[in-house]
Amino acid sequence: MLLRRFKDTNMDICAIVPVKNFDQAKSRLSVLLRKEQRIELSRFLLEDTLNTLLLCNELTKIILVSSDPLVKEIALNLGLDCLFQSKDMGVNSAVRFADNYLMTKGSWVSITIPCDLPLLLPKDIDGLCQVMPKEGAYVILCPSYKFDGTNMLVRNPFDIITDTKYDNDSFQGHLEASIEAGANTKVILSRGLMVDLDTPEDLELVLSEKISSKKSISYLWQLKKNHSDPSSFSSSSSPAQVEPKTKNQNKNKKDLGNK
Repeated sequence: MLLRRFKDTNMDICAIVPVKNFDQAKSRLSVLLRKEQRIELSRFLLEDTLNTLLLCNELTKIILVSSDPLVKEIALNLGLDCLFQSKDMGVNSAVRFADNYLMTKGSWVSITIPCDLPLLLPKDIDGLCQVMPKEGAYVILCPSYKFDGTNMLVRNPFDIITDTKYDNDSFQGHLEASIEAGANTKVILSRGLMVDLDTPEDLELVLSEKISSKKSISYLWQLKKNHSDPSSFSSSSSPAQVEPKTKNQNKNKKDLGNK
């Protein structure tokens, strides 16, 4: 599906959304949620993410990569492209699959983004696009709030990093790969991008937010309300904080915050 063309450069911007099979997703929430609840939550998270991306003014294209037929159905219902894999081989394989597709479609800036960012708003993506460099090879990263995962990876050109590092400590891996490739490398800190939902600790953080417009968050509140002991529907008594862990980690980072 073609959206609006990026106005300030000759490059088009494509969001790549890798999606794990729903029946395998959110396994670290199994201490709180049954399998069917984790599947339903995964579906709501994906729908929230896609509906947010569809509201972004600066994206030209959105493509999903998955081996789950339900994900393909959701994409088609929204008029989006879904690159279907025969089996789930992980995020790195999904991104490489999308890269091969983009290679046949001309020049693109790619934004790889996970499907489980319940606090994501259109302004988080549009604000990022508006501060992208106008020329030259560059990589822009946003870490998870724990500074281990990569919650956003912007590549221009999209093959400046050909082998992504979505494994343990992917943020550091992508940072090193970008520097090694000689790309203009930037790191941003954006709350809407940094908070993903994988663990009970993440769940508690998400529920501490006053957001009612997202299907996923409404569903979590419903589950908590119906839980036998709502007060235990988390892993901790106080939510984690989204902030840099050390001064060194904050060095040379551009904080977009909630602008």
